[in-house]
Amino acid sequence: MLHKVAPMQHLYAVQSIAELREFDPFYSAQLRTSGYQNPGDGGGGDFYWDAEDMQPDDGGLVFKSKLTTKGRWRRISTGSWDIRQFGALPASGDVTQQFQHALDACHKGGSLYIPSGHYTIRQSLRVHQGTTVHGDGLLSEIHYYGPAKTGCWNAAQRSPATAMTFKGLNTFVHTQNTRAYTLTGMSFSRFDNLFVHLRCPNTSAYYGPANGESPYYNVFTNCHASGPGGDSNGCIAFDWAAYDDGVQAPNANQVFGGHINSLQIAVRCQGTGNIFHGQVLEMVDVGYEFDLPKNPYDDASKGISNDVMGLYTEYAKVVFEQRHETCYLTAQTCMITGHKELFHGKSKENCVLLSNHSGQLPVNRSFFEKAINFHPLEFDE
Repeated sequence: MLHKVAPMQHLYAVQSIAELREFDPFYSAQLRTSGYQNPGDGGGGDFYWDAEDMQPDDGGLVFKSKLTTKGRWRRISTGSWDIRQFGALPASGDVTQQFQHALDACHKGGSLYIPSGHYTIRQSLRVHQGTTVHGDGLLSEIHYYGPAKTGCWNAAQRSPATAMTFKGLNTFVHTQNTRAYTLTGMSFSRFDNLFVHLRCPNTSAYYGPANGESPYYNVFTNCHASGPGGDSNGCIAFDWAAYDDGVQAPNANQVFGGHINSLQIAVRCQGTGNIFHGQVLEMVDVGYEFDLPKNPYDDASKGISNDVMGLYTEYAKVVFEQRHETCYLTAQTCMITGHKELFHGKSKENCVLLSNHSGQLPVNRSFFEKAINFHPLEFDE
């Protein structure tokens, strides 16, 4: 009677995950795949056999063998993942499930790389605390077709607030009343070198409602947004308003740089203490709309204050819109041209707006009073 004799352990190599599932772990407890579906597609890696493992097959970290019910092939990694290792290959149809499995692999922290390519997402994605999601900039295209009132990128945990990082991603929004980033529950986070293309009306790029889980203390650098064009398309780049039952919208966030064009409103802000520095706006109905959430309109503590520094705009119909007299602003522009109105508001008191223009065109000259009207707030003794 012949018996199998365990061979010396070597690192065997197969071409795909399909071949890994069919490999007999008796011959080797270590295995390397050249790709996920085909050699060289970026989804390969090193694996080891855990004979006692019974975890579900997630298509990325854990794979079930077709030869035995007990035991699993487990991917070896240092915590830095590639979306292709979970079967999300460019131009391969809906990869929502593969993306979510990859994000779940970072539930205790880690990084996820999304290389150049076209990826279709049809449901909201949940990102965990401590995760870094990064790509190749404009070339890493995430096309979101989710249902209305949803966002592509969301915090998996909304309370207490979570910190995460997004950089080098290009998100396309294809469904009305959706957004690229839902900032609810995200604080102390970083958003760097991001591109958002709003491909239909009534969409937004960086959405932060006031509902008790508003985003605080985030930093945005070189974050861009472009809309579909046309008049009053309902698109907003930074949409920080109280659409829920909140009392206070996003506070103490910092935005540095970035280009915004072809949408209705560049920044809608109902929070306080936010800084917008060095942004470039083109072809928008309103540059900055400052307002209060509905609930505080009659409160004794009503009022917000935000800063805009180093602004460049071309063809913003209204550059600054103040919708309540206690929405104070401090602003300094470096170039304003093609506008119809620089400041449209309820009151200039306690606001500072410095505008220095070249004077080459009539609409390119400052018509804002060269004075600062400041009246200290009065408090009851």
